[in-house]
Amino acid sequence: MDTINIDPRILSDRIRFVVRDEPKAFAYDLGLSLSAVYNYMNGRIPTTDVLFRIAKYTGYPMEWFLGEETPDAESTSVAA
Repeated sequence: MDTINIDPRILSDRIRFVVRDEPKAFAYDLGLSLSAVYNYMNGRIPTTDVLFRIAKYTGYPMEWFLGEETPDAESTSVAA
């Protein structure tokens, strides 16, 4: 099984990008606590099931959040 190295900076940048200035609504819509959303925006890595929910909600593939570029994500890349 391959190991994926997750860059917390890329993940947090991309979560900040999709949350924008609506962390309260984002948290509510996904059934997360506001503090969890802030933790993810500040570098904490969400569990796989939470990341799946975020990806499904936003329409971005999970791989994009993990730092892997995809054709859809290249135009909206938020690399630091």
